Amino acid sequence: MAEKDDLNLAEGTEAAQPKGRALKWVVVILVVVLLGGGTVGGVLYFALGGDQELADPAAAETKRPLVYKALEPELLGNIEGPGRIRFVQVGVVMALRDPKAMEAVDQHSPMIRNDLIMLLSGKNYEQLNSAEGKEQTRQEMLETIRAVLERSTGDPGVESIYFTSFVMQ
Repeated sequence: MAEKDDLNLAEGTEAAQPKGRALKWVVVILVVVLLGGGTVGGVLYFALGGDQELADPAAAETKRPLVYKALEPELLGNIEGPGRIRFVQVGVVMALRDPKAMEAVDQHSPMIRNDLIMLLSGKNYEQLNSAEGKEQTRQEMLETIRAVLERSTGDPGVESIYFTSFVMQ
């Protein structure tokens, strides 16, 4: 029978342990490098653009050019003024991006005109005579047009409105 010293069992176990530790460190370092690289790659992918189709759909919508649509004929309404009834005549142009919104404005223009004339008729001379009053009225008219289109089609459609004429008498 061989002696235990002849088999060199002690030398074999000491040699096997360093190889096992080294292998564990190599695996740990490899996993850390792969996770770090994947994280950096993912961040760069999304930060530098990534898939353009996954981008915000509203951003794609704003790439359409503005189209202007005049509300014809100009709006005419009565307003209260100092001492007598006065008249206001307002030319309105709407800015839209969607062709469907243009069709909706044409289709629902009687409702839009009615609501805008009612809005103007509720104003008085003092409110409409100042720049702040005109701007407030412009915002209210935009909200009114959007509300009509929202009720009728489910889409407000109009981005902005502009006065092309504003006459009070």
